[in-house]
Amino acid sequence: MHYTKHTISSFIHQADVLVKNSREVDAIRSAVNKYGYGKSEIDKGDRLLAELRRVTMQQHVAKSEKVQNYKLKQILQAKIHKTYMKYVKLARIGFSEDIMARKALLLDGARGRVYSVWVFQVSSFCSIMLDEQKHYLTVMRRFGIEKADFEVLKEQLQELSYLSDKCLESVGELRKLTAQRQKKVIEVQHYVSDFVKIARIALEYSPQLLESLGVSVRS
Repeated sequence: MHYTKHTISSFIHQADVLVKNSREVDAIRSAVNKYGYGKSEIDKGDRLLAELRRVTMQQHVAKSEKVQNYKLKQILQAKIHKTYMKYVKLARIGFSEDIMARKALLLDGARGRVYSVWVFQVSSFCSIMLDEQKHYLTVMRRFGIEKADFEVLKEQLQELSYLSDKCLESVGELRKLTAQRQKKVIEVQHYVSDFVKIARIALEYSPQLLESLGVSVRS
């Protein structure tokens, strides 16, 4: 009964059968007790399994939160990019003859594929548009784009930054819980391995009882 040969849920179930039947079946409890596996050892198994279940559930929740955070980030980023590209296309028309404005607004060249580069391009574009001294908004108003539109874009960028931080936090939390779960799995594995060895000795002449613990009987 090794954890590498089972899913985590199957491994927990198999270990639970071993501990539960050792506690509840009189013949098994009596047999293993003679070899030092009395109530305290059975209680230890219960405790180790409870800890493994707890960490497994926490890891499952953390994994779901990570997926949800990345999904929200992806949706918002796509929304921002769509608006941003519309504004860029209009700005390229409006500033087609203004080299300084095109350079300041980063209008020429490809849009960044790397997240950090893309964020820099969008935030720079938005900040410069909101700079009253540049008077760039005057040109954009010809296309029906107002200051409020860029303020909304700026707020969305702030929300995206928050979600990005949440994504990083969720990755860290998931990594931490995954390590904790692995540690608990190994602790349960050691317990199960020793218990199975004792059970094989204690129930050598009771193969049906041995099988009821989930232990294969060697022919």
